[in-house]
Amino acid sequence: MLTLLLAPASYGPLQLRFAELLKPLVIWEPHLIPAFVIGNFLGNLTSPYAGPWELLWMPFANLAGGWACWRLGRLNAYCGAAAYALIIGAAVATMLSAVLPAPFRVLVAPLIGSELVLLLVGVPLMRPVHLALQRLLSRGPATEAR
Repeated sequence: MLTLLLAPASYGPLQLRFAELLKPLVIWEPHLIPAFVIGNFLGNLTSPYAGPWELLWMPFANLAGGWACWRLGRLNAYCGAAAYALIIGAAVATMLSAVLPAPFRVLVAPLIGSELVLLLVGVPLMRPVHLALQRLLSRGPATEAR
């Protein structure tokens, strides 16, 4: 939803998708990986570049990135977030270099840079969100009635 609300900044060579701040949640909640894959697909439906790249390639990149983030994030949350950022930044650069007259080498650095900023900032922002969710879910139905 954030992607759609913040368009057109969400699409193009210099993407700024604030929903990326949420992605480090997969470090602690790997069951959310499919949600990011589906969310990416739905967000890309309104992209000016919607097609196989946006609707197949990028959700697959999110699957790979989410998995890498979860695996590496178990060792170090920032390494996991950085891996996700590198995978998504390179995937977006690959996609855009195929659909735009811009070479991969020009696109990759700014795209990885923006992903790194958002995902690395997302780690300290999402850690308390994760802890709050854990507290909320651990209460169970019996304590909610109080």
